[in-house]
Amino acid sequence: HAEAFKELEDTQSQLEIDRTFLANLRKKCAQSDAEFEQRVKDRTAEIAAVEDTIAILNDDTSFDNFEKTVNVALLQTSSVSAASQRDRLGRAATVLERGAALTGAPALSLLATRARLDAFTKVKAEIDKMAAELAKQQEDEIAHRDWCIDELNKNNRSTEEAYDVKDGLQAKIA
Repeated sequence: HAEAFKELEDTQSQLEIDRTFLANLRKKCAQSDAEFEQRVKDRTAEIAAVEDTIAILNDDTSFDNFEKTVNVALLQTSSVSAASQRDRLGRAATVLERGAALTGAPALSLLATRARLDAFTKVKAEIDKMAAELAKQQEDEIAHRDWCIDELNKNNRSTEEAYDVKDGLQAKIA
């Protein structure tokens, strides 16, 4: 009986360690869940803002405002720069629009629209890049949350096994 009693004490000691670990794990997982939910909410708001920005940039009034607010006199003309390329692209789009209006050709109108959209290509690329990064972060957080849930389940199984061993030893002692 002394050996079984010693094994019971060891099992009870391990059970207490497991209970402490489980309590800490539950606390950490609850905190992680709360942080995860907040990040998901923030990310959803960021994605909605990015989508709104894309919609605004693609709106016809944005193109009209861009044409009205860009001061061509302030552009550097001594070297080939992004500004001069945009200026050339704008002039080409204007020529295409006039040609589309005169001939009624929808293909020319489409080309003019594409030329105007190219002015926002870098902005759109950065927005797409940011959206991809946000999606990656969300995937990482989901993986971490799944790991946390898996560890909690493993600990629950381990605790149940320890209870079974404890009950068996108590029955053996009695």
